[in-house]
Amino acid sequence: MDRLNSILFVVGVSLSKVSGLLLFPCAYAFISETHGSIEFLATSLIAFILAFLFMRPGTTINLDFKTQDIFLITLIIWIIDCLFSALPFYFILHCSYTNAFFETMSGLTTFGGTVFTNLDSLPHSILLWRSMLQWVGGVGFVVIAVAILPKLNVGGMKLFQSENSEKNKETPKTTTLAKNIIFVYLITTTCCFICYMCCGMNYFDAICHAFTTLATGGFSTHNASMGAFNANAQWVCILFMIIGSLPFMLYVKCFKRNSLSYLFKNQQVAGYLKFIVFVGIALSIYLYIKNNFTVGDSLRYGLFNVVSIVTTSGFALGDWASWGEFASMIVLFILPLGGCTGGTSGGIKYFRIQIISVLFKRQCKELLHPLAIIPQTYNGHQINDSIIRSVVAFFLSYMLVLMVSSLIITFDDIDIMVALTSSISAISNVGPSFGSPEVIAATYDHLPTMTKWILSADMLCGRLEILTVMVLFFPKIWNLTEK
Repeated sequence: MDRLNSILFVVGVSLSKVSGLLLFPCAYAFISETHGSIEFLATSLIAFILAFLFMRPGTTINLDFKTQDIFLITLIIWIIDCLFSALPFYFILHCSYTNAFFETMSGLTTFGGTVFTNLDSLPHSILLWRSMLQWVGGVGFVVIAVAILPKLNVGGMKLFQSENSEKNKETPKTTTLAKNIIFVYLITTTCCFICYMCCGMNYFDAICHAFTTLATGGFSTHNASMGAFNANAQWVCILFMIIGSLPFMLYVKCFKRNSLSYLFKNQQVAGYLKFIVFVGIALSIYLYIKNNFTVGDSLRYGLFNVVSIVTTSGFALGDWASWGEFASMIVLFILPLGGCTGGTSGGIKYFRIQIISVLFKRQCKELLHPLAIIPQTYNGHQINDSIIRSVVAFFLSYMLVLMVSSLIITFDDIDIMVALTSSISAISNVGPSFGSPEVIAATYDHLPTMTKWILSADMLCGRLEILTVMVLFFPKIWNLTEK
């Protein structure tokens, strides 16, 4: 029972934070005299009461968790927080709970797809809550990715455990890492807000888009997404989407040393930025030649959409599906890739692509020189067999989840392209997908109920790096009475 009470205590602490966050849109609705203050307050009270009941038995227990407990707690926290965070959508908009849950999961996982087609007419309290969900989900994942997953070697992320510490020093405590990351997250969000204000956004649009841009989430306050704003705001969005997709621990090191060298010398960051520039320019050239865009517009539209997809933000600018097959093929190619480990982006992550590239090069060299001893290194670190197995396991689990979810979705008589690309988009937390005008615009309201729940599960699996969820299918982890 002590183990169960310890897990419930941590879940209760997390739920109490949700209760506190709900008071912000509640206060905004009350002060601005708009709809939603009572509903947000009621949800906050419900969450607070349940959090108190969860925490009470564990107040006198020493919290000492096993590895399997961390996996279980991580999943339970995301699900419980999502269940309660969905209530304002259900109470205020009178939508189905399926739609409310989908929207909330899309927010917390920074997927960015929506079931609401009338964003311009939604209450501002709801629009603020959507943005806050993505902002909290973004920083929450960064903390998990930097402080927890490397210790568990999920998907090869143990490779980054040494990067979170200074040379010849012990790895910082989890609380220290979290505080440093949150501090940088607050600073960059504030900078983004100020830049948006300078570009002509009103304060409400600026704060909501600052939240969702740094979180690489993609929720907007308008149906036209970033197309509702001027070119300067769109360039600011490009910059801060990239900033949000880079490793936040490198920002912490840059702040401490007053130097950006740590950022640009990093192999993952350098390769990732080169990739964005290369693909962005390729699409821009295509738009200039084939679609009669001006030089300035082709660069802006090309870079914006490439950055939006690669960083898994999902903001919209123009209709890339109407630009021709080459543009669609580029989007399809980069759809699952994602940003850097330690940033707010989802997806496969660029470092895994680089690890596979290192292994591919080594295999080719061994074919040419069978007796040669060829070292495997990445970013100055040795790539051992444990990391290789973990990366391979991640790719296999990604394909397994993709195949199973796509198959189940087609059972709902959904088009194959919609089923496949929506699953890829959900697992990679991108937003837009292929096959119909609605999903291209990251709108999923028209999909059947079962499909929405499957995509919600895909979002969660992708956000928690898949293996974190897959291990929960082993029965031993659910033995909560074990000491």
